[in-house]
Amino acid sequence: MKEVHELLVAVVGENNVVTAKVDRVAYARDLTPYFSPPDLIVFPESRDHVIEILKIASKRDIPVTPRGGGASFQGSSLPVRGGIILDMSRMNKILEINKDDMIAVVQPGVRYETFEHELNKHGLTFPHDVGSHDAATIGGILASDSNGHHAYKHGRVSPWVQGMEVVLVDGSILNLGSRAPRYNMGYNLSALIAGSIGTLGIITQATLRLIPKMEYEATIGAFFQNLDDLMKASHAITMSGVDCGTLEATDGYTVNTISEVMNLGFPKCEGNFVGDVQGFSEEELQLKLNTIKKILEEHNGEKIIIARDEETTRTLWAPRLEIDIAIMKVHPGYREIGFAAADPCVPLSKMAEAMRVIGRIIRSHGILAAVFCHTGIGIIHPAVLFDPLNREHWIGVKNAEKEILDYVHSIDGVITAEHGLGYVKNIYVEQAVGGLKLKLDREIKRIFDPENILNPGKMGLDTNERDADVQFMYDEYISDGELWGVKK
Repeated sequence: MKEVHELLVAVVGENNVVTAKVDRVAYARDLTPYFSPPDLIVFPESRDHVIEILKIASKRDIPVTPRGGGASFQGSSLPVRGGIILDMSRMNKILEINKDDMIAVVQPGVRYETFEHELNKHGLTFPHDVGSHDAATIGGILASDSNGHHAYKHGRVSPWVQGMEVVLVDGSILNLGSRAPRYNMGYNLSALIAGSIGTLGIITQATLRLIPKMEYEATIGAFFQNLDDLMKASHAITMSGVDCGTLEATDGYTVNTISEVMNLGFPKCEGNFVGDVQGFSEEELQLKLNTIKKILEEHNGEKIIIARDEETTRTLWAPRLEIDIAIMKVHPGYREIGFAAADPCVPLSKMAEAMRVIGRIIRSHGILAAVFCHTGIGIIHPAVLFDPLNREHWIGVKNAEKEILDYVHSIDGVITAEHGLGYVKNIYVEQAVGGLKLKLDREIKRIFDPENILNPGKMGLDTNERDADVQFMYDEYISDGELWGVKK
């Protein structure tokens, strides 16, 4: 790689190419149990840098894996075939915020939190807050076609992209969309690129649609002895026409654990509900809150809390956002690991059942489960919490994962609705999408990237394995082949 190193330095400068082992180790993992170091890390600072880097890599068949915040639960930015990590963090300029056209033009390395802070100064917002908002970058959010906490009201992120600049593997520039708010010009390649996790091209600029930021906000929460009542209440809120920003639920194990550890004083329950509400006036906000409060009471919601300050809001969201810390206090050494069943989606009518069944499956294997969900859109997030130095726990995680996905299929659900297929789901892709869909996906990949340079080893596009190209972070980890006889 010495020649490649010299060529890259000539393009981006000495300070933007890193080869030290300690740095390569830092880029070798994400939130999954895998370890896969790149050969070098490159920090482009412009579109032209990206063009030249891809030309160098393509000529020599060197894999290129783009990386944003690196907070993936699915191995989406793991360099599983080595090669180059393309760290986009130095392409971090907000190029334009235009209140007249209601758009912003940004580079991919802009962090969501920074972007939203700047938009708020103009009375605007890009309503796609994700759980890792302090780490997540705009490029990563777009490449993952993220849903985020406000997807109930605002949908996934791809329809909010008005334009996109993408560098293809041969260095050519693909310009999609425009500053105009609507277009219908053949195949929607913007939607194709969004969610492709860098397997088709590298996003170097995006034009994003904005909306006004509502000045009046509140969070409302309640506790339920029965998850069926909670889900019926959530659906009744939807049917009322109140446009909440979020509709969220957390299972009783999680609520009860965090309440005890953090001394929050929550009532014992089978689940809690949290909704964020916005309004353009205090009167509008109060009307919405009163409607929701009445619905929660009618469906047996207890201890209804309305938060207008930051501290109370954090308390209501604690079961959703602080459970890892709470579990580690109760069980030192335990941690959460990204696994293939982290983001299934089920029919709305099956939400209560699915939360119970998924939690029960995980716990039946001797490991802990914190189960969250976006109630209004059917997405469930089971977090597995266990001792990664315990081999039996790894066996439990893998068996639970398979049982959960089989169950999700049995009730007409899908195995991913938010995190995407990434690397961790490779072994489940064909079952999930079908042979014909996978064949078409692979043909699309070949059109864009015939030599499989861009982010290889992901989405089942070139392999149905997930333990073949990586090392394991823990000696106790059990591979698919060991457990199920899957050929490596």
